[in-house]
Amino acid sequence: MLHTHARSKHPKYDDRCEVPDHLVPWEVQWDDYNPPEFTHVRVSSNLSGHADPDHVEADVIRSRPTFSVFQFADGKPLNPRGRTGMKGRGIIAKWGPNQAADPIVTRLNPTTGKLEMVAIQRRDTQDWAIPGGKVDPGEEHDQTLRREFHEEALASNPLCLDLLDKVFQNGTVIYEGYVDDPRNTDNAWMETVAKHFHISEEVAEALPLYAADDAKDVQWLCLEDNEEQLSRLYASHATFVREALRRWKEERA
Repeated sequence: MLHTHARSKHPKYDDRCEVPDHLVPWEVQWDDYNPPEFTHVRVSSNLSGHADPDHVEADVIRSRPTFSVFQFADGKPLNPRGRTGMKGRGIIAKWGPNQAADPIVTRLNPTTGKLEMVAIQRRDTQDWAIPGGKVDPGEEHDQTLRREFHEEALASNPLCLDLLDKVFQNGTVIYEGYVDDPRNTDNAWMETVAKHFHISEEVAEALPLYAADDAKDVQWLCLEDNEEQLSRLYASHATFVREALRRWKEERA
């Protein structure tokens, strides 16, 4: 599957060179391919405290958690889905695979009976998205699912810890792997674990949704008969959400 978002414009990035569909795979020879190199100053200056330096040994990168098989060229890892029109790391902290986690938290709307999910509006791209994020050093994906939801959809409200225990139980893995993300470059990319958590009306009613951190807004987003809005979700999120919806409908059939 060709990535498309990874070849699109990100608001914090310089312009990419255009990569036609037929030239995306690395296996297709393109002698004139010379994309611009861009690594955001926040990454190059290691403001987060856990960004890679300019050079990391290939064995170190290969030892990192990943769902992908990828090659190296000129000492740099190559995006497993092909060319993106940009070298470097963009705003991604590490060379090669970078792990994230995306919690799809759903409820049945008490009035319409339709399935809805908690969605946040991202500050960087303004897109609506699953309230997920990058796995911090020392974290497991399940810890990130809970932390990111707490930060972005509940403003880290300390009174919600017991509620979070009720939300994050009996989750179903929807997807594990590469994310078609506008932050991706030829040498750094996002991977994720997306899990679906369906909660009761009682728990949903008790959630004090409030956007914070990387989110500027939060809402219950209808997933049924709403393909136009689903198709505009950030990165690969529409694919994850459609799969969660498909499985949920199958279980109820």
